[in-house]
Amino acid sequence: MVDLPRYVKVRTKPSGRVFYYYERYRSTPREWPRLPLPFGPQSPEFWLRCRQYAELDAQRTDAGWSWVWVAPTHRRYPLPDPRAEGGVEAFWAALDAAAAREARGDAAERKTFGALIDQYEAHAAYRKLAEKTRAAYAKHLRTIRERWGGDPVADLTTVDAQAAIDSLQATPTSAIYFRAVLSVLVAFGVPRGFCATNVVEATEKVDHEADPHKPWPDWAFEVFFEHARPGLHLPVFSAVYTGQRSIDVVPMRRPAAGANAIEMIARKTGAQVYVPIHSEYREILSRTHVDHPALHLREDGEPWTVAAYRTAWQRDFTGINAKGQRSTDSSAKRAAMARLRDAGIVFHGLRKNAVNMLLETGCTEAEVSAIVEMSEQMVRHYGRDVNKRRLAANAMRKLEEGWTEARRNLFGSGIKPGEAR
Repeated sequence: MVDLPRYVKVRTKPSGRVFYYYERYRSTPREWPRLPLPFGPQSPEFWLRCRQYAELDAQRTDAGWSWVWVAPTHRRYPLPDPRAEGGVEAFWAALDAAAAREARGDAAERKTFGALIDQYEAHAAYRKLAEKTRAAYAKHLRTIRERWGGDPVADLTTVDAQAAIDSLQATPTSAIYFRAVLSVLVAFGVPRGFCATNVVEATEKVDHEADPHKPWPDWAFEVFFEHARPGLHLPVFSAVYTGQRSIDVVPMRRPAAGANAIEMIARKTGAQVYVPIHSEYREILSRTHVDHPALHLREDGEPWTVAAYRTAWQRDFTGINAKGQRSTDSSAKRAAMARLRDAGIVFHGLRKNAVNMLLETGCTEAEVSAIVEMSEQMVRHYGRDVNKRRLAANAMRKLEEGWTEARRNLFGSGIKPGEAR
């Protein structure tokens, strides 16, 4: 038999059904109206209402009864009469609303992570993020709320933050993103009085370097254009000549005749992108011109969606149709696509091709960044192999230019080229 809280009574109806009520001061001059309880002791809601009822204050007035919920912080929240219109359901709803207001008010007063996240998510700093970025942030903000939601932000230490980051070490990419979001959030809280300093800045950076997708080698283009379905071709050219992500390439609008550039809003960053049209790309566009506002069309003339294009790409590369059955592709195509798969050829690798081409022709990192909508740091990361080759070539050129003096210092003046002793 479960021990019931004080003032909670059991009533059995003639039908045998059991009901529970909260009856404070029963059979005394101060007796309260009886308050029903939902379900029974087996229900969490039963115990929630028991706790809330114990925090009530009720006073008899000339107009009836006035009800107030007195929160643990001693704040008082007026409630409707449970016997008035709306009944006990309206009374419970008002109780829950008061508890929610109390939680928010207490959280704001105590400067908790929960209150900080609420304030951050309502701020332009969060709302102006691109949709995909907001979705990624939201995931880590939920984790932060679950871990520290009721804790004051000022109580967070560098040790606490580092422990949370270390708990994600099995997934380095998630650890990197979690650390970044936590740092942004705490930094947002500093000028708003949640904490004095950003303790996350002192945590270790996650030792992980993501390897950007490989650029396509020459043979991959030859194999792809010979064997891939024709509807997949033009977006590949567009990716190479514009350096944009697939989510921006596939839905591109066809530029007007005579246009000097393709202009768009990058879906990931929300930034305005201006990509001048390369002469060879202009020729490709003119040869593939169709009177349709969309640039990339399926073989039936309908525009590709990003999801449909990715599905078609996957089916073509794997040779498996929508029903999980192997397609009727020729053995030559199956072998060609298997070669591409085994080499790790993916659409996003074309973005690295674009970055490399721009760097190899002498563009600065700032110029490349402006075209492909990528930070200069990421351009440097994507083009690190190009930069190594460029540095090596420059070093050898300088060695050639200063070789006479360098050779004299190395071999002395007595040894001529080609001589050995």
